[in-house]
Amino acid sequence: MKTIQTILFTAYLCMMMIVLGGTIFSVLVEYPNWFADIPSSLEATRNFYKVFHPGYFFQTTVPFAFLTGIASIVAGWRIAPARNLVLTSLVVLFSVEMLTFFYIYPRLGILFGPDASSQTIETLRLAAQQFTNADRIRTGLTVVTNLVAVAAVLSFFRRRQLEA
Repeated sequence: MKTIQTILFTAYLCMMMIVLGGTIFSVLVEYPNWFADIPSSLEATRNFYKVFHPGYFFQTTVPFAFLTGIASIVAGWRIAPARNLVLTSLVVLFSVEMLTFFYIYPRLGILFGPDASSQTIETLRLAAQQFTNADRIRTGLTVVTNLVAVAAVLSFFRRRQLEA
């Protein structure tokens, strides 16, 4: 059981770090290009993402992060401090996803959806600004989620060390 717990807590931390890495990459590399020269930069972005877009990455990794987090909670139920920290990080991650689904996705629809080319430049700029502001909150919450996940794993290993 200890091996399974160790694998799950470590996998959860790895998944959270992958999500954070993808978020940082998007913030530093992708988004500045998206909004560099609206509307032409948005058109270039639409033309570039013909097969996959960044959402595919997050739509894969975030559910795995949730699954490994839930599995860590179940496997480490008796390790209350670590379990509670994982639960806290999952609650913050859930809030990130709710912000994404209910606020950020509608702005992305304005910027990149089928009707994007019919939007006014001012509408596109406003949606880009709203997206950027919300994404700053989302990125901050993702950092918090990762810090809590690190604390959870440290708590887990501290408990393992005390038992040894």
